[in-house]
Amino acid sequence: MSWRIVWVFCVLSLPSPQALAQEARPAGKSVLLLIPEDTALPAMATLVASLRSSLWESQGGPITLDVESLDLGWARGAAYTHALHTWYLAKYRERRPDALIAFRSDAIQVALQLRRELWPDVPMIVLSEDERLWEQQPRGERVAGLWLRYDMRATAELALRLLPGTRRLALINGSSPWERAQQEQMVRELQPLLAQRGLEFIDLSNLPLAELLQRARTLPDDTTVLTASFMTDPSGRPFVGREIARMLLSASNRPCFALHETVLGLGFVGGALVSYEAVGQQLGMLTSRVLRGAQEEFLAPLKPASVDTPTVDARALRRWDIPRERVPPGVRLAFDEPTPWERYRWWGLGALILSGLQALVAGGLVVERRRRMRAQAELLERQRLEKLAELEARRTMDQLAHVSRVSALGELAASLAHELNQPLAAILSNAQAARRLLNATPAALDEVREALADIISDDKRAGEVIHRMRALLKRGEPRQELHSLNDLVCEVARLLANDMHLRGATLRLALTPSLPAVLGDGVQLQQVLLNLLINAMEAMADVPAGQRHVEVRTASPAPGQVELSVQDSGGGIEPSRLALLFEPFYSTKEQGLGMGLSISRSIVEAHGGRLHAESPPGQGALLRCVFPAAHTESLP
Repeated sequence: MSWRIVWVFCVLSLPSPQALAQEARPAGKSVLLLIPEDTALPAMATLVASLRSSLWESQGGPITLDVESLDLGWARGAAYTHALHTWYLAKYRERRPDALIAFRSDAIQVALQLRRELWPDVPMIVLSEDERLWEQQPRGERVAGLWLRYDMRATAELALRLLPGTRRLALINGSSPWERAQQEQMVRELQPLLAQRGLEFIDLSNLPLAELLQRARTLPDDTTVLTASFMTDPSGRPFVGREIARMLLSASNRPCFALHETVLGLGFVGGALVSYEAVGQQLGMLTSRVLRGAQEEFLAPLKPASVDTPTVDARALRRWDIPRERVPPGVRLAFDEPTPWERYRWWGLGALILSGLQALVAGGLVVERRRRMRAQAELLERQRLEKLAELEARRTMDQLAHVSRVSALGELAASLAHELNQPLAAILSNAQAARRLLNATPAALDEVREALADIISDDKRAGEVIHRMRALLKRGEPRQELHSLNDLVCEVARLLANDMHLRGATLRLALTPSLPAVLGDGVQLQQVLLNLLINAMEAMADVPAGQRHVEVRTASPAPGQVELSVQDSGGGIEPSRLALLFEPFYSTKEQGLGMGLSISRSIVEAHGGRLHAESPPGQGALLRCVFPAAHTESLP
């Protein structure tokens, strides 16, 4: 066998190009989809993606979906349709799909013609916006489909519910043949509503873009805008619907409503929006049933596709100040995102409440601090004033005590003069005697010495009297010193001894030895005893001479206490007057000031002691002073 025979055999054994094309396709079903517009348009892209997903899901695996965009919205004319027909005949003559899908009436017509020439037995699924498609002749065989309705009537009713003040409805639509056909259908659907509501209709369809935008800027205030699509203008200039929608929304001075879900969110208030995702799913499920051999109702009227849902954009409601209460029940509210205030309202309120509470607490603390500082200042000022008052009272008491002592000594002036006169007279007598003894011959020196010794003794005696008087008359600050109460009693007793004698009274001292010391001012303590003894002598003025006795006793009635008592033999004190004795300016004497006992009680209490009076029946008056003992060893 020559090499030429082998080469011819090999060439004859190769499969034909058509066979290679068929084998290159993946095993499994294939579907050809003819859509009227560019697949880049959002509606078409959504429909294709949803259809492919639905087919894959329904078939349980990969399925080939060939998509052909006819661009019927942008191109028109018999020549273009013929070119499409020729191109697809050449392209798909050897690529037989298992099913053919066509969307929209103009694309369906192209698909039906292509199918009749290439694959008359291939099942066809259509999605038509015209329910009267089945009324056309001749009818295709093995054709099933759905009816997609763009419900402009429902969109207009929704707009009127949201904007009840509407008096005019403006309709915007493009100029392509398909759009003009839709325009007629939508106007036909709106006519009953316009007549029922008495609304004026403003036709903004089939206008150049510039004129359309200008008209949209100057619409009356009671106008609501309904939009369908805008693929071409009267000159045949193609447009991208989504971009035109943005321009229209920017120019329009009135709320706009739409039919396509793909433009939701651009600024349209809402409408009976067609979901192309739902369209793709329903179309995919119907195609899948056909591919599985299900006996669909071919050549039957189209079934309606429930793929539109009344929807409202919550953001557009706020933009046009439309109350949410006007949204009818069952209408989907899209983009109902809460405002920052609604989203963080409770947080904000909580923060405000917390801040308010903190402010209140801080304010309360500030007020409390100021009140406390004011109270402290007032307390300090009151304490200062009380201290000043106390000092003033003490100063006054000291002055009164001094006056009292001077007064007491004044009362003792006669006895003191007599007390001083005796040693002075003795001094004079001894001095005269000493002179006579010195003039005698011989001089009696021993007697002179005795006379001089008497003079010295009498002088000391007079000096002691003067010393005691000066001590009592001395005025100065109280001194806290340890004193023997017995010594103080003896000094006062010596000072009053002559006065006692002149008054015909006797003084008896009953002093307890080893008496604890008393801490205080000696002059003030002597003044107390001096006052008590003078009162005792005056109380005995009416007692017959010889019966006037005064007894001074010191004792320690209890551990830590020292008692000084003075008891006279006078008439005593009526029990009803005992409580009045120590009141200032109360006196039972006609010439008395009534300050002696009051001052005495103040002095005793200032030394931590107490002074009270008793009147034992038939024993005169008894005055008791009880002082706290000083914390030191007892003095003899």
